[in-house]
Parts: sequence; C-alpha cells; structure tokens
Amino acid sequence: MSTIAIIKKCLVNERDFVLSHIDSDDKVLFFDDEKQLLSSDTLDSIEIVLGEPDIDTVLAMKKLKWLQMTWAGANKYTTSPELFENIILTSASGAYGDVISEYIISGVLALYRNLFLYRGQLKDGGWNRIDKEGTLEGKRALILGTGNIGTETARRLKVFGTEAIGICRTNKDSIPCFDAVYTNEYLDREIEKADIVIIALPGTKETADMFNKNRIAKLKPDSILVNVGRGIIVDTDALTDALANNRIQGAVLDVTNPEPLPDNHPLRFMENVVLTPHISGIGWGENKYTRMKILDIFCDNLKKYRDGEVLNNVIDFNKGY
Repeated sequence: MSTIAIIKKCLVNERDFVLSHIDSDDKVLFFDDEKQLLSSDTLDSIEIVLGEPDIDTVLAMKKLKWLQMTWAGANKYTTSPELFENIILTSASGAYGDVISEYIISGVLALYRNLFLYRGQLKDGGWNRIDKEGTLEGKRALILGTGNIGTETARRLKVFGTEAIGICRTNKDSIPCFDAVYTNEYLDREIEKADIVIIALPGTKETADMFNKNRIAKLKPDSILVNVGRGIIVDTDALTDALANNRIQGAVLDVTNPEPLPDNHPLRFMENVVLTPHISGIGWGENKYTRMKILDIFCDNLKKYRDGEVLNNVIDFNKGY
C-alpha cells in the first residue's frame, strides 16, 4: 500500500483519472495547495507526491520515496542533491512541447509581421503600411535543445516552410522533424547562419552565460533570438545593447536574468522585444490539455514504480535536469 499526495487543485475528471490508475490498496490524498497539506496530519505517511512542495516540507515527509513534479525544470531542487539521495525526483518533461512551441511561433510572427507596431500606430490614429515585414517561410531556425520542446517547435516550423536545425549535447545522426542536428561544438558556426535562434535548454552550470557578449555578436543583424529556457543562459546586458543598437532584429523572451527585470529596464520598452513573465509553458492552473499530459506522465510512472521499473524523466543531479 502506498499513500499518494496530489498537491494540486484537481477537477473531478482529473481526480477520477488518477483514481482509475491506482491499486485497490493505495490511498490518494488530494490537496488544493501545500498549505492545505501542512494543515493535515498525513505528512508522516506519504510515500509519493505529485507537485512541488518546499524543501522543508520534503524534509518532513519521512517516508517519501518519489516526487513527481508538474514542471519540466527542476531548478527548485537541483541545488539540494543531498536531499534526494533516497528519493526519486522526476519531471513532467514531455507535457509542454505543444504550448511552448505555440508561444515561440506566435512571438516570432508578431515581430516579423509588425503586429505590435501596427497596434501602436492604430492607437495614435494611424493607418499606414509598415515597411520591412518578414515571414517564417524560407527562414533557417537554429534550435538549442532537441527534446520535446525543441522537437515540437521544429515540427510546427516545418509547416511554415522553415528549415529546422538542432543543437544537442550528444552526437545523433538524425532526430525527427529536424533537417540536421549538430553537437555543441558547431554552435558558433550555426549561429552565424541562423535567421532565428531558439533557446530551449535547462539552466545548468554548462548553459549559464552560454550567450555571452561574444556569442551574441555572432548573431546575424536580421536575426531574432528566442529564450524559453532559463534567463541565466543569456547575458542580459549584452542582449540589451545588441537590440538597442539594431545589431539584431528582435527578441522573444519568456525568461530573463534577473526575473523579473527591474521596472525601468530598457527591455520592457523596446518595440522589437516580446517580453513575458515566464508563461510560455501554460501550466497546471490554466490549460486542461497540459494538465492531462502531466497526469498521463504521472500515471505511467506510477505503473512503472509499482512494477519496479526505471521511471521516465528521472532528474540527473549531475546534469541539472
């Protein structure tokens, strides 16, 4: 028998879905949030968690053996590897490719088609064509990260007639949806060819400051930089300078460093920047499709857990993801 805690507000059909995947002797506890969990007297009995409890709460769960996050990133926990010596930590990688790829493409198209400029013009009473519009057709997109988010982005870009090039850590002959895939050693060469550079990488020691001043200087003058990974990957000052001086065409930024940016930061006011507060991966609270994908991942792992198999999306603390 396992006691399972779901620390997310679930709809009736979502509760029923989870309950249909448990063993008859398992006990499932549903909590709307962590505060509700802490007010219960169940911490000592919980073996499995779906959610992202604080570190202190994890420490209080003496019988906890597996924590399944609803997030794709594990930064909240990767700074405390000692805490997970006897606890399996898994992510919801695979649940966010659809929504984040939609965000990426909508942001790039908004810049190419001058949608924000047209909106501003209309507010001022204008009704004129704005020069220098672009399309996704015929463009070359460089995607850093060839997992679920990168692959789904490549899949959608191909529909628009965009060439999709992938960059990944290990050598792979081919990955579905990509026209070509190269390892990190070819990154600088490929940056110089790319019209769109998309960062879909986790924040780790290896990726921190990957796009520093020197690398940003390699971007084409008419390129667009997209970051849906982590803010620490891009040098904010160098990017701001490149955008302010028209050394690149624009940027789509769902993550920044720091996050949020100061109220008076120049990136907040640039017309060639799409800036959002880390919302590209519509998560548990907003999208029923993403929620069901997360529950699918959890229930599939639950079966593997019961059967003594290796779980999907186990976090490697040495890699940080």
